[in-house]
Amino acid sequence: MKPTKEQFERALTSASQMHVSGQDPECMAQSLLYLNQRVRILEQVFDAANAYMRFGQDEREHAVLLKALEAAREQEEAEVKLETQDFGL
Repeated sequence: MKPTKEQFERALTSASQMHVSGQDPECMAQSLLYLNQRVRILEQVFDAANAYMRFGQDEREHAVLLKALEAAREQEEAEVKLETQDFGL
């Protein structure tokens, strides 16, 4: 069930505090923070695609859509790069 806006904000604040303090043994706080960031980026893609289709596939809306898709792709690539980074230890 969907939390209220206030409940979700409290959960994000708590997750941030847990993650920063290192008290996140099951990585639930980290996961919530990551998924929140990912959803925000994907919502921008959704909004851009919706506007592009609604306004008759306008060139400007197409550019906005491509930019949103690229931002989502870059975030995913950055996350994968962090996961596979070799620290030489």
